[in-house]
Amino acid sequence: MLEEISLIADVRSGVGARLAEPWKYCTSKALTTTQLDEFSAPTIGLLNRGKRFRAIAAYMGWISAAGPLKSDEIPDQLLDLGASLELFQASALVHDDIIDEAMKRRGLPSAQIAFMTSFLSGGPRFGEFAAILWGDLLYAAANSYFSQAISTLSNEDSQRACDFYVSMQAEVAYGQFLDLSAETREISPNLPPRQQDAMEIIKHKTARYSVVIPLLLGAALRGASDSLIEQLEGFATPLGVAYQLRDDDLGIFGDQELTGKPAGDDIRSGKRTVQLALAWEMTDDQGRDYLMRYWGAPDLTPPIIDNICAIITGSGARRAISDLMNEHLEQSQRYLDAMPCDTEVKRQLAAFGSSLVNRAN
Repeated sequence: MLEEISLIADVRSGVGARLAEPWKYCTSKALTTTQLDEFSAPTIGLLNRGKRFRAIAAYMGWISAAGPLKSDEIPDQLLDLGASLELFQASALVHDDIIDEAMKRRGLPSAQIAFMTSFLSGGPRFGEFAAILWGDLLYAAANSYFSQAISTLSNEDSQRACDFYVSMQAEVAYGQFLDLSAETREISPNLPPRQQDAMEIIKHKTARYSVVIPLLLGAALRGASDSLIEQLEGFATPLGVAYQLRDDDLGIFGDQELTGKPAGDDIRSGKRTVQLALAWEMTDDQGRDYLMRYWGAPDLTPPIIDNICAIITGSGARRAISDLMNEHLEQSQRYLDAMPCDTEVKRQLAAFGSSLVNRAN
């Protein structure tokens, strides 16, 4: 688990200190920190929460190339990269919550709700518009910290890191589009939810930007060889899939006190997850009729959500998801076994992988 990773608290602390100054490199003669703080006041608490998985993934990539670090050896550029990744994550979540009409994020009101309730005369439309702009500001802040992270690299290493970073941003946008467009299609026997479609969304929307690219960026900043980068990508790709499979399980069955989101949220929003695809495939006609009627329907009651959860569990789909997560974890472990890393680094990488799959939030 994450507690088994050396210096995890130091990484979180260093990144947290930077997130306390998100606009440090965004100001100019015409724009002050005070102005940006005033803009962000209704929602800034969202930056104080989160698991920091992406910053930790970057740290894991760094030590894969450098070997284990001591507490006083964590470089500023790695912490700047971690802050950049967490700010980009926050930006993506703000926009995602607008699209999904989510009410909660990390146990707090989502950004559009926070802005709406802070400006009572503005109404829901104002809340959405302000949240879009705040997400854009977070995106700018992410880029500003990334610029700091690569400022001392050679031109070649800087370009490689930029290529990873830009591709991550593009893949998130494309993955979000796939997710959004999938929800426009009705569920029917003629258009059944398919596992391969759900896995394609996972690959682009989450797996790459949550696990794969942060790991590669950390390694790239440390000057990892192309061979190590390729091996790390092989290790991280199945981990990224397992991470999102677990996230989707928590989106249906998770404890709201731990996840910070209402239980069954993905059912209400009609997410085309692997859980839905497998439940459709493995349940009976009565179960499929129920899924067609209620998956993504507005104003679902707790008993209906409970019934859908029972279909997923009773059909064997949830067990199949658990098996699928473990298969991806084992695939990742095979790549790890073949990597030329320090033994202690391998142990920490294995702990990182396990934490992605066995988490409760």
